[in-house]
Amino acid sequence: MNNIKIISFIAISALISLVLIFHMAPTLLIGMLIFLLAKRLGDKLTFIMPDQFARIFAVFLITASIIGATASAVMFLSNTLGNEQNLAGLAAKLGESVNDIKDDLPPTLLSYLPESMQSLNSSVSDIIKEHTRELGVAGKESLHTFAHILIALVIALMVSIHSFSEIAKAHPLAKALRERIQLFGKAFENIVFAQIKISAINTLLTGIFLLIILPLFGVNLPYNKTLVVVTFVAGLLPVIGNLISNIIITVISIGVSFKVAIAALVFLVAIHKLEYFINAKIVGSKINAAAWELLLALLVMETLFGITGVLIAPILYAYIKSELLIAKLI
Repeated sequence: MNNIKIISFIAISALISLVLIFHMAPTLLIGMLIFLLAKRLGDKLTFIMPDQFARIFAVFLITASIIGATASAVMFLSNTLGNEQNLAGLAAKLGESVNDIKDDLPPTLLSYLPESMQSLNSSVSDIIKEHTRELGVAGKESLHTFAHILIALVIALMVSIHSFSEIAKAHPLAKALRERIQLFGKAFENIVFAQIKISAINTLLTGIFLLIILPLFGVNLPYNKTLVVVTFVAGLLPVIGNLISNIIITVISIGVSFKVAIAALVFLVAIHKLEYFINAKIVGSKINAAAWELLLALLVMETLFGITGVLIAPILYAYIKSELLIAKLI
């Protein structure tokens, strides 16, 4: 192995390390996803229009789709959360849930529950006052992450328009770096299409629970069809997407009754645990890896870097394995 290739390995390793240390996995993944979508769409459009114009038009369509999706999400949330009747109804259901809990729990635990929604609100207010600083820090970190994602979107769209010279004509270091990046991008692409299958399976199971099982017991969760759509969209994010949809479903279930919330939580936790094995099986078939290999990679990366590690683990493992295969070391 020559010095140029070693330098390229050091460079790509340093970049991946920075992503893990500074918890920038969501930014990286969203940026790469937008680039992949723009590139794929641009390649399709080249059949009906010139190459450069096709890439620009693809970026326009992707940008319009992002703006449209964001606007739709804001309108949906404002209509849902901004409706006083909805909020009042939810508060009333939460009050009923408190009473259900009191009926179901043993007397020794009743002292830990609020007497009414007013006392619950007071308890929440006290917690917020005690942790104002932590909430402020969390808010700032969320804004930083959002800003990073916006910058990543812009960079991804700009890169998708840029015309690169052929890799064979690039200078040695640039060529070696582009080879590393191409392999990492290919690993990401394989994981993305595998994740779509995983999200579809999660959505199917969640849909069966929300639209079939719960109605059989006389329970119709509010916005159940919307929740199925949210499950699929959120599920496109490895592991964390499933957590997001689970939290939303559980919170809405609490507004119906405590028993429904517990049933939903148990079911969704089971699906979340099942996702590890589904993830390993589907992703493993895509990158020619055994299920236990990916499970081990997920476990190690989660231990070292938390959710960031889980997000990046399948892609990183697929990339490392590709490099080892090319080097004929495995």
